[in-house]
Amino acid sequence: MSEDSDDTDGERVVFAMLVGVTFGAALGTTVLQDITQGIVAGVVVGTLVALVFPAWTDRLFETVTDKLEE
Repeated sequence: MSEDSDDTDGERVVFAMLVGVTFGAALGTTVLQDITQGIVAGVVVGTLVALVFPAWTDRLFETVTDKLEE
């Protein structure tokens, strides 16, 4: 595994965690009535999604990166 792929894997996992935190905070506020539990759940789910579905996470990461660069 090259050094660049390690950076990409790390970016992908952190990106998925941040997306998970965003949705987890919203879920925690609206459904659970406790934002902390929502954030923790979001981090866990985001990390699992990044590890289990790397292709999907890469596509979403590239889409968001392209939109931010416009």
